[in-house]
Amino acid sequence: MQTNTLREKLYQYIDKGDDKLVKLLYTLAKEYNEEEEEEDFFFSANDILLFDERREKRMAGESKTYNWNEAKTFITGNSINE
Repeated sequence: MQTNTLREKLYQYIDKGDDKLVKLLYTLAKEYNEEEEEEDFFFSANDILLFDERREKRMAGESKTYNWNEAKTFITGNSINE
């Protein structure tokens, strides 16, 4: 079956389908497209070196860590008491 014919049949199934079918097809299409986008994502050699340096500093106790409330404050910009 040619692609155009498949598209037409798919449109017909979606038009006649219940919510469950539409959500299923949407989720499938979304996941398929996100996987293609993720394939282009990679860490450069320099990124990996920086990660290794940060890890070594953390393991040596030379870098600070944050608890959940501190991290949440940095992320949201809100004070802990709000």
